[in-house]
Amino acid sequence: MSQSYKEIPITNSEKIIKTTKEYIELKHELLDRFGEGEISLDKVGDELQNLLKRIKNYMRNKRRKENTGFKEHISRIQKQYVLAKEGYITYMDDLNENEYYYLEYNSIKIKVPTSEYLYKEHDKIINNIGILMKTNYNIYSLVSLEISGSTIFHSYTRKCRVQGNDELEKQIKEEVIQNLKKAPNYEESAASLKINSISHTVTIAEWRGISLWFNDINIKTKFRKYKDFTLFLANGPENCVKQCVEFLGGKWDENKTFEDMIPQKEILYYVPYISMNYVKELKDLIGETEENVITDDCKNIARIVKYNGHMGVISEIHEFKVRKVKLQTSRRINIQKSNTLEVFMDIESFTEKIDEKNSKQIPYLICWCYNNNKVERSVGENCIEDFVSSLIRLNKIKNDITLYAWYGSGYDFQHILPSLKRKCDHSRFIVKNSSIVYGELIFKKLDLKIRLKDPYLFILTSLDKASKAFNVLNKGSFPHSLIKDWNDLNKVLPNWISVQRKIVEHKTDNKIGYIIKREETYKYENVINNKSILEKAIEYCEVDVLAMKQVWNKFGVLMEQYLNLKIGDYIFTLSQLSMSLLEATLKSNHELEVPSKELYELIKESIYGGRVIAKNGIYNEDIIYADVVSLYPSAMRLLEHGYGKSEEVSEINWNRMGIYKVKLTHKENEEPYSYLNFVPRRLDGKLKWGWFKEHIGTYHTYDLLIAKEEGYKIELIKGIEYKSKGYIFNNYIDKLYSLKDEHSKCECKEKPCPIRMIAKIALNGGGYGKFVQRPIDKDIYIVTRDILAGEIEKMKSDKVKLGNQIIDKPIFYNLDGEEFDKMIIEKDEDPVYATEEGISILSGSRYRLFNLCKKFKGLDVIYSDTDSVFIRKCTINHEKFKEECNTNLGSLDDTLENSKNGIIHRMLIGGPKMYAYEFIDKNDKNQIKLYCKGIPKDMLTLEQIEYILENKDNNLAYEFEILKRRLIGINSMNIIKNIKET
Repeated sequence: MSQSYKEIPITNSEKIIKTTKEYIELKHELLDRFGEGEISLDKVGDELQNLLKRIKNYMRNKRRKENTGFKEHISRIQKQYVLAKEGYITYMDDLNENEYYYLEYNSIKIKVPTSEYLYKEHDKIINNIGILMKTNYNIYSLVSLEISGSTIFHSYTRKCRVQGNDELEKQIKEEVIQNLKKAPNYEESAASLKINSISHTVTIAEWRGISLWFNDINIKTKFRKYKDFTLFLANGPENCVKQCVEFLGGKWDENKTFEDMIPQKEILYYVPYISMNYVKELKDLIGETEENVITDDCKNIARIVKYNGHMGVISEIHEFKVRKVKLQTSRRINIQKSNTLEVFMDIESFTEKIDEKNSKQIPYLICWCYNNNKVERSVGENCIEDFVSSLIRLNKIKNDITLYAWYGSGYDFQHILPSLKRKCDHSRFIVKNSSIVYGELIFKKLDLKIRLKDPYLFILTSLDKASKAFNVLNKGSFPHSLIKDWNDLNKVLPNWISVQRKIVEHKTDNKIGYIIKREETYKYENVINNKSILEKAIEYCEVDVLAMKQVWNKFGVLMEQYLNLKIGDYIFTLSQLSMSLLEATLKSNHELEVPSKELYELIKESIYGGRVIAKNGIYNEDIIYADVVSLYPSAMRLLEHGYGKSEEVSEINWNRMGIYKVKLTHKENEEPYSYLNFVPRRLDGKLKWGWFKEHIGTYHTYDLLIAKEEGYKIELIKGIEYKSKGYIFNNYIDKLYSLKDEHSKCECKEKPCPIRMIAKIALNGGGYGKFVQRPIDKDIYIVTRDILAGEIEKMKSDKVKLGNQIIDKPIFYNLDGEEFDKMIIEKDEDPVYATEEGISILSGSRYRLFNLCKKFKGLDVIYSDTDSVFIRKCTINHEKFKEECNTNLGSLDDTLENSKNGIIHRMLIGGPKMYAYEFIDKNDKNQIKLYCKGIPKDMLTLEQIEYILENKDNNLAYEFEILKRRLIGINSMNIIKNIKET
């Protein structure tokens, strides 16, 4: 039972005050009123802040009476920083002749707006806003261009600064060319490329106070110490610009610019790339670079932190510490139970056409549940806003909420993100390939944290398949294409329907022989239907939500029960979870070296991706298929791997494991008949597997062992070796593989056995994949429109600093043109994992498959993809081959699913990732398997692959719809994808 604040001991702790009876009751009352739409979320926060202030005053007065000291806190209501926003789009076709020029690049001629036109548009926007400019105002004026072609190509230039930018025309030209370079891979005709539209945005903002950095701060705190710097906060009642000028030894004069008022000749500006709440060290700030050399001088250089309407001064930079050798070692699994409230949600939407090619996904229904199986829902145009309000009101139950949506990373989260981001105080997201793999939103005044997690990123299959695998509520199906607009939702069909698709091929007169499209038809059920389309959608959506909840809960229980793994708050992918288990199973003496940046530059060159061999043609003969049973786990279990610290070497010790830059020279002058194409090399950035006479490259020991056996002379240029080697991953693989094996033919009541599924998921989840995760990556952030873009674009150089690291200036793109920008930072991070172990596993996998293949002299592999091979039967002793095949870890398995005799009688190969084959099944029926990367399987036919192989000039075009993830919403687009023999 909560106590009144008058009954508890004197405290200034907000955490304790928020547990008092008065605070909880007011919070619940305000959240209810917010849910009813009576008050805004800002009003909720303000009222709670006012109560906090009153309770603190009460505590302060009580403490005074007892002659105890107190600290005076300041609580300022956040003022609006942005004074005005304007943004609009103009179309190139509307420009006059004197407002554009023609840019020519590689036979492409394209209209580009002149800088004079862009300056004129900026002035027009400023005049329309009509705000009287003052010295403490900031104007952020930016422009970006939309470029597209007639088929799939669609791109945007980064945002470029307009006001005061003398190099605008040069920057625009460079951006357009950069985008055009991508086009030839997509476009049939260069003439189809053009700039469609110009997006102009202008934001005017004003310097206010430190409350825009931190919600609550001690008025007496003048400085804040961070890990490697100290910051003067300018935390006083006066204008923050004036405080910074005087702190730097200057004289305040409101008629002068900041630069003219301070004695320092050099000024460097910094901004946080998330928010000030997330700043812990200098590398959390984006800063201008010194012209000559990086220093920690804060006396002669004014280092100004500017963000969200406030500025401060870096008064001291502490010495940078040299990175010590980092080791990845055995680590206990975190078994602390999460105390979060789990909420499961699903969104249903329909497609609204924008133009011939583009459509928009419109949410019309959202369902969710949490503690029990009661599903709540919101319907209509405001369903997202209503859901977010309801989600925030769950703060009455807990102040830590985790929101789950199946494939939410690429869909559902992108619909709700704008509403959540508008209401929260600060947030951070981890974005990969335009998917939100993790999100964290902080509502400071409500003491609320909401996390976004996607169960798909752990289970890596559809909800339908996961529901069957875990034996939970079966997911249904729904004919989404029935709904074209809002009016369709209330329609009642006399009989319910299911959607059937057929493929239609249209002959063309141009070099594309056929265009293949999908057409939908409806099949009516015999049962009479009395429910509206919306009611049927609600049924479907509710089942999805409950199925997801049951799958996720069962997944967590089985992971804990059989693997002692708990899914912590900051674990959001299967590979993270698997790495936790892998580290826990390492022996204490197995220390894995995490490479320095310098060492990483050498060893990253020995990372080679999946091996794909394709001998194009039509094979009307018997083909044998086989794949390696768990190739990567077998390489981890059956081979030794290096560990310990590395050391440079001048010659190769074949009894150790290492990574070496070498010159390979083959003893023959032409490709030997028995060459198996297992030695990789990189030419012009492309991976090649064919024979070569001579090459300089970087390789792991296992790749060099293959090269030796394939007839190459090896000359060392430079290299490193690891002090020890051993079977360091055996505990990890044995734990998972034995669990999978034990439950493959178990007598569990549940069929299929979910325990086997758990072991398989963890085994294939590849904690080992984290070893080769690139430390150099593009970090993507969702930020307020124009503010960061404007400040960073003002920075003098094309390079900026993150801590002690020089990187390219971040790039900004419009997300919606109204509220949010996408910021991309490409930074050179320190490696986190022992990269050499991932390289050893990849190289060892090739070595294992090579050794399995070389047992059969003269075998002709016509197609191979990482762990599988297709072999012409006539080139091997089939009986001997079958004897070697089994289902043991690391063996070749020649099982062809549902095949009568395990033999393919016809195969067509059109290039890497494009093939088809035929076989006879157990019912004596001919079966066809088809695959072409990037083309939906239901659109492929055997005749299409035959047509492509008839003539190298034969092309096919597939027209289908794809989703365009925008991070703040989802669009869809009809694309045409061409394929031909490669």
